Amino acid sequence: MARTYYAESRQVAYVLRGLFVIGGLAIYFNIPDLHWGYLFGILLGSVILAEIFGSMWARKRRQEKRDRKFNGTF
Repeated sequence: MARTYYAESRQVAYVLRGLFVIGGLAIYFNIPDLHWGYLFGILLGSVILAEIFGSMWARKRRQEKRDRKFNGTF
């Protein structure tokens, strides 16, 4: 994937952002009579969740590498 964990987490966040936005739009347009304000809430929530999951991914990868380094397993 990417060379650094930061770049890798950004790529994961971009992919998840796209998937969450598509899913959120599908939910919004499949439920009739939703106020247009929900659209912005769904889109904003999708972006925030993707950023959180991307940073969780990078933290998990860093922790795994640190554990391998200290345990002597390469």
